[in-house]
Amino acid sequence: MLWVRLLQPVSSYSAKAGEKVQAMVIESPTCDGAELIAAGTLVEGRIKAVRRVGMGLVHETATLQLNFDHLVTKNGKEFAMSSRVMEIDNARETVKNGVIHGVNATDTPQGRITSRLKHLPTWNPYSDLTLLAYRAAFPVFPEPEIYLPRGTDVKFGLTTELRVPAELHGAMQGNSPDEIERATMEITAPTLPERTTTRYGQAADFVNVALVGTPDQMDQAFHAAGWRHGDPTTTRSVMRELHAFLAFKSYPEAPISRQLVDGKPVTATWEKSLDSYEKREHLRVWARNDVIGGQTVWLGAMTRETGATLSVRQHKFIHHIDVDVDEGRGMLVRDLNLTGCVAAVYYVGRPQMAHAAMNSTGDAMRTDGSLAVVQLKECENAVFQQQAADSSSVAASRPHSKFARYLRMQVLSFKSDVVRGNIVYGMFDLTRMAIRAQRNHTHRVDLARHVETKPEPQADVASVASSPLAAWPGGGE
Repeated sequence: MLWVRLLQPVSSYSAKAGEKVQAMVIESPTCDGAELIAAGTLVEGRIKAVRRVGMGLVHETATLQLNFDHLVTKNGKEFAMSSRVMEIDNARETVKNGVIHGVNATDTPQGRITSRLKHLPTWNPYSDLTLLAYRAAFPVFPEPEIYLPRGTDVKFGLTTELRVPAELHGAMQGNSPDEIERATMEITAPTLPERTTTRYGQAADFVNVALVGTPDQMDQAFHAAGWRHGDPTTTRSVMRELHAFLAFKSYPEAPISRQLVDGKPVTATWEKSLDSYEKREHLRVWARNDVIGGQTVWLGAMTRETGATLSVRQHKFIHHIDVDVDEGRGMLVRDLNLTGCVAAVYYVGRPQMAHAAMNSTGDAMRTDGSLAVVQLKECENAVFQQQAADSSSVAASRPHSKFARYLRMQVLSFKSDVVRGNIVYGMFDLTRMAIRAQRNHTHRVDLARHVETKPEPQADVASVASSPLAAWPGGGE
């Protein structure tokens, strides 16, 4: 498996089959502490197939198939490979059998209410004229076309064997950390907080990151990586969250729920998302001056959110997180490494720490127990440069005319009403939602039982944290 980052935007609306696509490697498997394929290696391919929604007369959803077929060395030498896209980070789109599928713009919470669930007792989807007038005048309608901007992270797997030539190999990961700082962290790490808590005292997330550097260095590193501060929780931000949830859109500065460490609120929050309100990576940090003398250490709790739902029990929208907490932490370290703002990364073991637990919303979490220590520096020699949106980094992603987009919405809504606005499809949809909800609930219960019964291999923590593979995100697992 390889993670690559797109070097130009790709859109189902404007792309054509056969067009060239370029990306760069940002994460690859490691061997003896070195990347098999160096970060920054150019990956080229083509758009194999594309289907756009257009005006919605033929298709309701868009599809896109990318085929990355060769690696390029710095001197221009090419090496053929065969691959298939597996995942797009933080995207609302899904990937199945290598094909990227866009969202159905009418399959939103509002679409369910105004199209079929409202008319469940009847056969007539147009029995309520007031509701139809409301939908026409105040549409909450997501963009159905697929749009992947420059900087989108894509995961793909090789489908045939690739013998990686020596010229593509990466160097040993990480620079040597400051030995005094490292020794201090190893001594103090077992005494640092292991979990965050909610304001009601419930144990929440793992404290799994420590950033060492000045406030300016931290700000520069995260801004260079494309991460943003979370907005405070206000009426306006809550309404923006609700709109993003209903419209299948992203809210890149969405508020992050309040958590405490030793009873103290967060110093700052950082997050990264693409085009989905449900998915994001986020980090809470607390400034500490009692860890390394003379320096500020930012203790952090890093998690990767994979879904959002309205919790009846908690009376609010909640996010579900990836059970493998270390994978999300590895993505954070990877993003910071690509900015050239990291002096060294090392992992400190905490043998006494539990390797599995439940967070405050009932999600299972799994970790190796180590604390990732990231020493920051002034940014230089970035592997990937974030850039502002301009004419060279933007592709046409939808009809330019507002009237055309409004007409497309009416066409798609009418087609959805004809197919789904009846009692037959309504019953099918309710049954499908109930089955999915039950499966998700059963999965979370099983994970919870696994967390409660799984023994903790505490003796392995120190060896994992000190292994060569642990120098790269995801290594040592």
